[in-house]
This record gives sequence, C-alpha cells and structure tokens, in this order.
Amino acid sequence: MAQISLLGRIMLILLGALSLLVLATFAVDKWQRHEEASPYATRFPRLDQAAGIMTLLRDADPAQRPAILNAVNGEALRAEITDAPPSETGLIREPRLEARLRRLTGDANGQVRAFTDVDMLRRGVDPAEVANADNRKVMGRLATATYALPDGRTVVVSAIERHHSLMPWLLGQPLSLWVAVLGLVVAGLVLVGARHELAPLRRLTEAVSRFDGRAPEPALVPQGAPEIRCLSQAVQAMQERIVGLMGERSLLIGAISHDLKTYLTRLRLRAEGVAEPERRERLVEDLDAMTALLDTSLGFARGTAVEVGRAPVDLGDLVAIEVAEHAAQGVNIGLTGEDIPDAVVAGDVVALRRVLANLIGNAVKFGRSSVAVAVRRTGPDCEVAVEDDGPGIPESERSAVFSPYYRIERSRNRGTGGTGLGLAIARQIAEAHGGTVVAEATALGGARLVLTLPAIA
Repeated sequence: MAQISLLGRIMLILLGALSLLVLATFAVDKWQRHEEASPYATRFPRLDQAAGIMTLLRDADPAQRPAILNAVNGEALRAEITDAPPSETGLIREPRLEARLRRLTGDANGQVRAFTDVDMLRRGVDPAEVANADNRKVMGRLATATYALPDGRTVVVSAIERHHSLMPWLLGQPLSLWVAVLGLVVAGLVLVGARHELAPLRRLTEAVSRFDGRAPEPALVPQGAPEIRCLSQAVQAMQERIVGLMGERSLLIGAISHDLKTYLTRLRLRAEGVAEPERRERLVEDLDAMTALLDTSLGFARGTAVEVGRAPVDLGDLVAIEVAEHAAQGVNIGLTGEDIPDAVVAGDVVALRRVLANLIGNAVKFGRSSVAVAVRRTGPDCEVAVEDDGPGIPESERSAVFSPYYRIERSRNRGTGGTGLGLAIARQIAEAHGGTVVAEATALGGARLVLTLPAIA
C-alpha cells in the first residue's frame, strides 16, 4: 500500500464500494428470481385465489356467473367459462400445483387440472426432460388451471405474466450486470475528475522538489480544493522564510569568518614574536590548525548558501590533473579512463575539483601503499571511483563517515589529522550538482569512494 498513489487509493476505495454494490444487487436479483420461481410465490397468482374462483363459480347460480367473472378478473388472473376444455398444446401438467388445488377445492373426482409452461418452469428444470404430465420432477408456476363444472362446462383460470422488474428497459439482462456497467462508467468519471483535482498537488510537489533554499519557487496560481490552495500558500510562505533564514546565515558566516580571521592574524603576529623557538613553533602550529579548521567549517556551512555554477566540465581532465599532482609527490597512484570522451558533466569546476581533491586526498592519507582511480561513463551518469588499500571503512559506518566532524577512531586520530569535514563537503557539493558520493568495499582491502554525477547528453 505504501507504493500506491493517492489517486490509486481513491480508485481502490471507489472500486471496493462499487464491488459491494454489485454483490448486493446480484444477491437481491438472485433472491427475486428465486421468489418468482417458487410455485407458491405470493408475488404471482396464488393458488388459493384460483381455488376460490373455482369454488365460487361451482357453487353460484349459473345466472350470477358473468357478474362473478367480472369481479374476479384482475391483473394476476383471468377467469372464463368455456363449453369445452382448452387445448393443452404448449402446456405441461404440474402435479404439485394440481394436488394443492384439489385440496383447496375439495375435488375428489379429478375435475381439477393444473398446468405450467416452458416460460414458467422453475430454474434448473430442463424442458426437454419433461416427457409427460405425470413426471413428478416438474415444478413451475401456475400457467393455467381448469375445473369441470357440474353442468359440463369448464372454468379456465389463466395466469397473466407480469414484469416485476422496476426497470423494464433492462433488455432482459440481470440488474447486477447493469449496476456493474454503471459502476465502470462512474469509476471512469471519478478517475478523470480525481486526476484533475490532484493536478495542483502534483505541481506543488514538483515545485517543492525544485526548491534548493536559495530562492523561492514562483508562486503557483491557487487552484483546486480549498485545502490544496491553503497548502500551496503555506508552502510558499515556508519557502520565503527558509530563503530569509539562509540569507541571514550567509551574513552570519561572513561576519564570523571576517572577525575570527582578524583575531587569528593578530595571534599569529604575536606568536611569531615569541623568543623561544620551540614555544613559537607550537603556537604557530596550533594557529595554523585553528585556521584550517575554521576554513573548512565555514566552507561546509557556506556550501548550502552558495549558488552552484553550471558549465560543461570534463571530469576526466579534472581527475587527471589531481592524480598528476599526487604522483609528482611520489604517491603510488594509478588512473584509468582519463581519456573517455563523453565524461562531461554540468557544474562548477572549482567545486568539483575540491570534491576530487577530498576523495583522492582521503585515499592517499589512509592508503598503505597504493591508490587506484577510475573514470567511466555508466548510462546517463559519469562515475569516478577512488580505491585504496588502507584499513577501510566498516559497513556499519559507511553512511556515517559523510556526517560533519565524524571520525573513525582507529584510523582518524590526531596523528593522521583531518577535521572530519572532507567527505561531508564532498557529498554536499555532489548533491548540489545532482549527484552523490557513497562508500563501498574494495578488492584492495581498503575503502572505495564513488562519485556519481549526471552526464551531459
């Protein structure tokens, strides 16, 4: 469910409700057809009504029979008196109905006959299997009943077929089928309407995704439901507050940088005036360490407030320059893939070189004897992998090493130096360029740091 969108959830709820409606309609339709198929269903002519008509005509004065016929004929039954029994063509003897009519009329001489027909047979009875009127498996609704009067004439009671459906225009199809069709139409309309109503929310999501804290996204035209309009206004106000806070942060960073460096410069001048060489050297080393720490900390803090330039940068050339500088200092470092022609990314050349300097410098610092650097193009991305044969990074700490001031105690101590900001700055710059930096294991036994940046198509 976590991967289903809001639109998908709305449609699932709607389809679930429609499914329950279809099932309920199907059950009602099934029950109605079962009731109509019952031979004694009160919704169709009742046997006691037919028996009452027969008894009344039998016991009445022949002169009163026309008036009785006019009174009893209705929407369910039609009674008439004929001189001869009607033709049984198309009719099927229904022994169960006939037995009940005989009991109701008190007929002991077999004067009553009851018939059903193919249309009124109960479901499940195959008309082809009805061989004769004595077949006890026959079960259907009353179609016609006859009764021989004492004067030789015959009372014929015929059932009038009525449509019980509330919608006679259903073309003979089950009501549940039409509910299902209607449900699909409604679901389609809801899908179109929901997509239209969710469009402002999608645009708001895209605007929030593009927001980088430097400048608020252009205000969206208020659209959609009141809740979505209020959300858009709240997001716009939040972006403006964030941009204001980031601006204040930049001013604060600049002020700290200026003031602290002023005091550090004064301290260094005073330290160089110390007469004792050993004491002077220690003071200068501490001041240099403080200056380096201040520069890297301010650089990391300033990273989220500085606009990243966008220009084509040949990643292979940058890597080759950095590797050549370390090789000139006697480092055993190898490079592959520097001549790849399509390893070009869009970004700030100074910032990207700092990333490479941090990654390669980290490998040189902690590697025991060798460092391997590789540049390659992997689909839409460019990738730079830096490997060393040092102590490596435990798997449980491969994400934490990119946190500011984080150190792996067994390798990053005061003897090895470092502020714990190199990898944090590298990831910060990479993410500002739409890329990332990850730590992995390597066949050399040490650490493998991989920089991935989107390439220019």
